[in-house]
Amino acid sequence: MMRNISLALVSMLIVAACATHYGNRYGYGNAPEFWGTVTYVDAGANRIDLDYVGPRGRHYARSVYYDPRATRWDGVGYRDLRRGDRIYVNGGDRNGRYWANSIRRY
Repeated sequence: MMRNISLALVSMLIVAACATHYGNRYGYGNAPEFWGTVTYVDAGANRIDLDYVGPRGRHYARSVYYDPRATRWDGVGYRDLRRGDRIYVNGGDRNGRYWANSIRRY
């Protein structure tokens, strides 16, 4: 009986450790969507650096990578982005980098 309980607890621990965590719209963790203010655009590296406000009003920096052909652009293109533009990003983590599926102004 104790062995079955121990096995069940270990199994639950493994399942819990493998669960994917998504943060909220403020962009911390592996949040699938967030918004922020553009601080730098590197068209050569296909990267946009953003400043966003997270929980408790703290400012954070995040680099967002994009594919000029695959990322959906709504109302703005990567060539149109300037420092100070406020954008909304939807995407996800790929190999430790956040890649945008879509970007739009807000």
